[in-house]
Amino acid sequence: ERPAEFYKPEYDVAAWDDVTVPMQWNVAGIQKDGSLRYGVPIYANQPVIFAHKVAVDDWRGGVMRTPPSDWVTYRHRNEVGSYRRSFTLPETWEEREVYINFDGVSSFFYLWVNGRYVGFSKNSRNTASFDITPYLNAGGENVVAVEVYRNSDGSFLEAQDMFRLPGIFRTVSLTSTARVQVRDLRVRPDLDAAYADGTVRIEADIRNLGRKPAKGYTLSYTLYANELYSDENAPVDGVTASAAVAATEAGETSLTVAGMRVPDARKWSAEEPWRYTLVGQLRDRKGRVVETFSTAFGFCKVEIRDTPAAEDEFGLAGRYYYINGRTVKL
Repeated sequence: ERPAEFYKPEYDVAAWDDVTVPMQWNVAGIQKDGSLRYGVPIYANQPVIFAHKVAVDDWRGGVMRTPPSDWVTYRHRNEVGSYRRSFTLPETWEEREVYINFDGVSSFFYLWVNGRYVGFSKNSRNTASFDITPYLNAGGENVVAVEVYRNSDGSFLEAQDMFRLPGIFRTVSLTSTARVQVRDLRVRPDLDAAYADGTVRIEADIRNLGRKPAKGYTLSYTLYANELYSDENAPVDGVTASAAVAATEAGETSLTVAGMRVPDARKWSAEEPWRYTLVGQLRDRKGRVVETFSTAFGFCKVEIRDTPAAEDEFGLAGRYYYINGRTVKL
């Protein structure tokens, strides 16, 4: 049975096993003699591994139904993994926002920090991030507890041809940001009518998690051209942008828009996937860098020429392609 109160800092876990993360517990439990310490790895093609019916609304029946007696899950039902560890924060993280990020946990988990419930996630293949600032002991030890369930209603969407291996199978990390931060970034590249020069519209959402209005902040951007099939890049001469951030009240988010023109832009295609890297910096009213961020993008304008139906053309960045295949009625 699962230890229901393990998330409390005073709960004694001294006798627990240490496991490496990331790793699924079924894999971590494979012993040298072939015995299994932490449950059984289960392979299935497309069906879920618990009792189910082939029906659109079958998820309503839940994941704890009794499966046939010859199924592995008849003896090993919905396994639960309980994880605990402690950490301390660097002194430089004081007065900053702290996030914990789970890059992959299968298939569902609850999260506690210092005995306080933070939240849950059931999308195992995407990152789940939690702002844990209000739950932290800034000057001392912090205890993070994670309770992972093998199956959840999200398992219906993740029934693929693979081993069903529960646990924390990707990286867990702590990150820190300033109280005034870039909440979201949207980069919208486009090409002119001649498919020669590019334009980039940059939209940044600035969020103020502090207690006072944020005034006098600025955003600046530099564009780098990536070498094809390489991590090497160099700044594009003369292509920069900047914008003033509107005064943002405490707890509010404001939109800042900037733009840049890219002469003779290299186009992205499947044959030559040229990409650019946009590097941005958020500065406070004293000119100090608060946050540096980056994202990659390409110029790839997709269009279908308005021609007679028998001659429609599919275009990518001004180059037109024939698409082989046949019409299929669905």
